[in-house]
Amino acid sequence: MRVLYTSDLHGETQLYNELLGMAASASAELIILGGDLFPSFPPTKRYDDIIPHQKIFVDRFLSPLFKRILETAVKQIFLIPGNWDVSYPYLFEEPVEGTIDLDRKGHRLGNGYELIGYPFVPPTPFRPKEYERMDEPNAPWPPQKNPSYARSSDRADQLLAVDPHLYLKRHETIAEGLSRLPKPLDYKKTIYVMHSPPFGTRLDLIQGGRSAGSRSIKGFIEKHQPFLTLHGHIHESPELSGTCFDRIGGTLSINPGQPSWTGSGLTRLSTVIFEMEHPEETLVLGPSQTD
Repeated sequence: MRVLYTSDLHGETQLYNELLGMAASASAELIILGGDLFPSFPPTKRYDDIIPHQKIFVDRFLSPLFKRILETAVKQIFLIPGNWDVSYPYLFEEPVEGTIDLDRKGHRLGNGYELIGYPFVPPTPFRPKEYERMDEPNAPWPPQKNPSYARSSDRADQLLAVDPHLYLKRHETIAEGLSRLPKPLDYKKTIYVMHSPPFGTRLDLIQGGRSAGSRSIKGFIEKHQPFLTLHGHIHESPELSGTCFDRIGGTLSINPGQPSWTGSGLTRLSTVIFEMEHPEETLVLGPSQTD
């Protein structure tokens, strides 16, 4: 089964249009999107306007684009939110047929493989906290901005100002969240889609060479050894490390990265394309990794 995976498009219409073109040319049967789907900032630059702006993006661009993608060989599109996707639940109020929500959910495919999604990332320096969680109780945090913001409810367009430290300490850690995910029938036939990459790998390097991934996610992979894990969040890591994949024991883990440019008029979508049953042997990199 041919899979196209990418992450962190952040509402860039040029990248999404390239995704449509690649879906057709690559004859992919499944597309998996690993979070940060929506525009991060509205034109007003006001946090109060993020949710309404993201809803407009879904209605006017993303849902119609998904319908066009599903007119190609692509049968299903699997999605998780990322840390900027505060309006994500709205996407599934009237979902496009063929799009499947993997947010802390599992889906078993006809070939016996399972997909399970997990969106949360360790605390970032950014203000939206909806999809952030403490990694481990003693893990370090970057400096926090106060106030930060979280969604008031699934159906409201309002973000609430929160103290980031109090907000994150009220919620379960990433380690606790991972323990509550659906249990697969067979880890050796399970693909996890996790917005954060695992800590201390070639997939989570930021400028300066530091790691910014999740220790809990790495520990989860070490313990359970799933067949494959797909990640995003840290755009620059493949460029800094020189690769988009790493191995944790017997598990292949992939972060295709994404260029951080905006408004340049260029299309340089970073993707990986592979046969699900043999990902490492069939892995093909998108243009940003091969230029």
